[in-house]
Amino acid sequence: MEPGINFELAGGVDIARLERSLALKGNRVGEGRYHFTGGAQEHWVDLYTASYPRCDCGDHLWRERICKHILAALLREGNERVVRALGGVVERLRAGHEAAA
Repeated sequence: MEPGINFELAGGVDIARLERSLALKGNRVGEGRYHFTGGAQEHWVDLYTASYPRCDCGDHLWRERICKHILAALLREGNERVVRALGGVVERLRAGHEAAA
């Protein structure tokens, strides 16, 4: 079963959100369901609610974005699109490191 995400409509994988998702601690509590800590608040993600992912955070609910919590869940599920986007995180980190040097 694949989460119903239209990455093109969502503007692709947001590299900054993906980078922040790497710091989250997540527990898989069911099929496509996660509980995340490590941010300011705890959050719940369900990748298959009504055929598309849902998170209880404000970024997802009010801005209608693919939030860092959903990205963290997709990464843990091995979503190919999100895993490939990790290269963008590495490039961003390298660029920041080179600029600081």
